[in-house]
Amino acid sequence: MSNTTTTWHSIREASMISGLPESTLRYYEQIGIIDPIARDPSSGHRVYSDKDIESLTTIACLAATGMPLESMREYLKNRFDGPEGARRQIELLDAQSLRLAAKAEALRIQQAYVSLKSLYWRAIAEGHEDEANRILEENKDVIENVKKARQGRDRTLNIQTTMAAIRTQHFRR
Repeated sequence: MSNTTTTWHSIREASMISGLPESTLRYYEQIGIIDPIARDPSSGHRVYSDKDIESLTTIACLAATGMPLESMREYLKNRFDGPEGARRQIELLDAQSLRLAAKAEALRIQQAYVSLKSLYWRAIAEGHEDEANRILEENKDVIENVKKARQGRDRTLNIQTTMAAIRTQHFRR
């Protein structure tokens, strides 16, 4: 007969262990990212089990990668679905990997632009206007890439705004 005891943690302890703010813990419970948390019968305060803390640690790591909430929710559901769940986990993680690669590329483009402009202004500051113009001329592709990246972000924001408006209209009905 095994003698297992559950350790209970306050919301403050759960927050400190997971690295997620207390308000986020409440929000994630409210929207169903995490299962309903047990309550202390005498105080009514949330009490987190070690199993809850494990889930919160996973969630904190997924959130740190920028994974969307819906994907996190699905990820947590898939954990217990055997090989089929594992396949869905791979799909979710591959999709997140692609999102991160796109962000990394956008940062690379932004860094190239900042470096270009730094070289340009350094040449100007040193009185080498011809050199500054040569730098711009030879790096037109960097300027075009940063403009395209900006336009892509604007399109993404427009799509997200449109989708949010559609969801809002749908739920008002």
